[in-house]
Amino acid sequence: MRNKLEPQVVLDFQQANEKAFELVFKEYYTQLVVFTAKITGSQDEAEDIVTEVFLGLFKRCNMFDSEPNIRAFLYVSCRNRCLNYLKSKKRHDVRSLEFAEEIKDDTLLEYEYSIMAEIVEAVQNSIDNLPEECQRIFKMLYYEELKPAEVAARLQISVNTVYVQKSRAISMLRLKLGDHPVIIAWLFYILSLLKNIF
Repeated sequence: MRNKLEPQVVLDFQQANEKAFELVFKEYYTQLVVFTAKITGSQDEAEDIVTEVFLGLFKRCNMFDSEPNIRAFLYVSCRNRCLNYLKSKKRHDVRSLEFAEEIKDDTLLEYEYSIMAEIVEAVQNSIDNLPEECQRIFKMLYYEELKPAEVAARLQISVNTVYVQKSRAISMLRLKLGDHPVIIAWLFYILSLLKNIF
């Protein structure tokens, strides 16, 4: 899979450059939270785990000389912390435990990552190409986690307009991603993690 960070960013990252840290964080945070939440079954726990993993990455920044190394550290560390979480909480979610066991193999983990990254990128690109008002309302609902009434108040529009734009956005995303049923399934999985308002 192609690298998404410029070589200079990786070099700057090694030198503890703050801007490079920010770019690495923005590139991988959302993907890691989705990945981790799938294993733990908890959005809050996933966010905590990913934050801790990034702190560990930043403390060891001088050790990473390529993006694949950064990526591998992030995903393997998240996987391991998820396993520890499930064991410490003595969770009996069989599906989560089975999934966690399956990704003990680093090759399978990389395969899972590749699929995940492509899905997240495809969904994000589709959202970014929605009409301006539609996109703004969609992001306020799912990224900022505002309620329809709060969106309506902020934009000085009716609540009904918010619902219409939300429905329009979802329909357009279905259409844009229509050739990729797996991506559509993941779109709604991701949205359910961001905000369970369907």
